[in-house]
Amino acid sequence: MNVYLFAVVVILWYMLYRYRRRRVYELAALIPTAPEKIPYVGALQHSYNIMNNIIDLIHKYTDFAQNNGGFVKIWVGPMLYVGITNPEDVEFILKNCLEKADIVKLIRSIVGNAGIFAPVSIWTRRRKLLIPAFSPKIINSFMNILINQSEELAKQLSRHKKVGTGRFEAWSFISAYTLGSVCETALGIRINYVQNPDNKFLKAATNLFALMADRIFQVWLWPDVIYNCSSKSTEFYENLKTVYDLTDEIIQTKKEELKDEDIQLDSDSVIFGQSPKKVRCFLEHLILLSKNSGGFTDVELREEVITFLLAGTDTSSVAICNTLTLLAKYPKEQEKVYQEIVEVLGELDRPLEKDDLKEFKYLERVIKESLRLFPPAPLLIRKVTEETSMPTGVTLPADTGIIVSVWGISRDKKHWGPDADCFNPDRFLPDRKTGLFIPFSSGPRNCVGYQYALLSVKMALVGVLRRYKVVGQEEEGPAPKIDTKFTIMMKAKDNYQIALEAR
Repeated sequence: MNVYLFAVVVILWYMLYRYRRRRVYELAALIPTAPEKIPYVGALQHSYNIMNNIIDLIHKYTDFAQNNGGFVKIWVGPMLYVGITNPEDVEFILKNCLEKADIVKLIRSIVGNAGIFAPVSIWTRRRKLLIPAFSPKIINSFMNILINQSEELAKQLSRHKKVGTGRFEAWSFISAYTLGSVCETALGIRINYVQNPDNKFLKAATNLFALMADRIFQVWLWPDVIYNCSSKSTEFYENLKTVYDLTDEIIQTKKEELKDEDIQLDSDSVIFGQSPKKVRCFLEHLILLSKNSGGFTDVELREEVITFLLAGTDTSSVAICNTLTLLAKYPKEQEKVYQEIVEVLGELDRPLEKDDLKEFKYLERVIKESLRLFPPAPLLIRKVTEETSMPTGVTLPADTGIIVSVWGISRDKKHWGPDADCFNPDRFLPDRKTGLFIPFSSGPRNCVGYQYALLSVKMALVGVLRRYKVVGQEEEGPAPKIDTKFTIMMKAKDNYQIALEAR
């Protein structure tokens, strides 16, 4: 009797659940269904293969969407996600739908409510506090530091005998450069990670991203109560502690230095000390601002610092490594970059100066083309909080997750031309019309540090390419291939195996 009663209750509950969500199912029925369904639990037996073939998966769903009005429906159990590829719809979403989808909650287990992942109610206040810290005036003040870091990167490659000795994994050296640059420019701490690329923090950060990507594709591990009982949670929290320890050390050191510093705001809300020493970095700005009401708490400082350490390190590292890999595949394009460096610097042993950077026009186009073909973050995730009509006419039900395929949009032949899959830096010439270019997102929630990231990427490439030729297997055709895996960022499976030869 009890079994029958239980069955009746379950059936009635399910009927009520479906009835309350009838509008969701009504609107979802009008959106094309993905070629493969993603079930709620258990059936993702091949999550590892999905992670390691993310390009194929994204390509498949993107092609399907582009052939079906720019939309594709994906059910993850009861949760509805819609992939969109039409540029007009994408721009609308990125401008008007600022809430992040529920899946982002998993990443918050690493960074908390940092601005990049925070709910809109928290993000609005934090964004206002963050923007002045990334003003062009402050970013330009970092130029000499980045020049020195890029010079150190080139020297350490030689000292570690990576020049003229065959292939090696470039990832550890490049990520050490970006982390060292972030620590010094954004946090005011000089830690020369380039001299020790096998450091604990870099390994912990890499492991955290890999573990989080693994969890994303294993839906049954989404609930914390289940994940915390799994063997992977132990490894996750051990790596998280390593990241937290460095972050806390940096914050406390800087707070001690600034404990007697008063603050004064200029017209751009940039903080300057009343003493002759001006605020030098992103973290100092946030700490001093936090002395007044409305600033950051210690927990919020940690969240923002961790986000910048992790995101600032990985995105720039991927962009640098992808660009070096592409230049190895296309030596003629690499030679053009080198000749431009020679023309700008005159003598290759002349120290790089601030005014030199704006002259590297071709290198800038190469970087943009690298970001277009291989965006570090291949997907952007948003959520519509209420029923929303898209510019192209499709209506999305409330609480629908939105997946924007940066990879797919960047290779859309309708907007980038029939050679969209090909490596052609000149498509970014000033007089050329391009498709939607969003490697750093777009709209109010775009990457607040994108100008810093581009500067860091350009510095590193000049530092390496002025001294070394990148050697690798040349690509047979104009469409380059990099075998990638998904670890939140999209990185090469071989950790960027390249070879360097002295010029």
